[in-house]
Amino acid sequence: MSSLQDYFRAQVRWRREKAEEYPDDERNAQSAAALESLAEYVNSEADGGIVAELKKHQFEGRSLGGAETGRAVSRYGYGYPVNSMSHEAFLEELLVLCFKDAYAYASEQEGFDPTETLYPFEIAAACRDVSLPSGYFERRAKGGSTESQLQAWVDELVLEEAPDTIPPSWEEDR
Repeated sequence: MSSLQDYFRAQVRWRREKAEEYPDDERNAQSAAALESLAEYVNSEADGGIVAELKKHQFEGRSLGGAETGRAVSRYGYGYPVNSMSHEAFLEELLVLCFKDAYAYASEQEGFDPTETLYPFEIAAACRDVSLPSGYFERRAKGGSTESQLQAWVDELVLEEAPDTIPPSWEEDR
């Protein structure tokens, strides 16, 4: 059993407790069933691909990503039906949120990235409190851009936010 599956099962237990606490609200039971199905889906996937990428953002098997990621997991299937296609899309969404959370953490912790998933130029931008748009993290997570394309985008954002600042990639050339 993967630790990612264990994490989702822990969320299932929490949702089941909420379902017992609020028996008239079916959404908690619905979310517990969705998370249970997600845990089974993760177990059926090989430890490659998106599951392997998500594991890089897991901390001691007890949490995944940060606040945004945790909020998304806690709300999965809450008031809406899910299926296996929903699971794959949700795992992709979680990876985007994990990158956002890693970047936010690096911004708050002077560039420290416990996931070791951020590029050096992203860490440098985080240290400068450069805001990266959601679209950036979507491209990053889905592989829609090369590292050099992402770096050029970050350089542009650094220059927009602080025109007198040298972008991280330019400092590397010195």
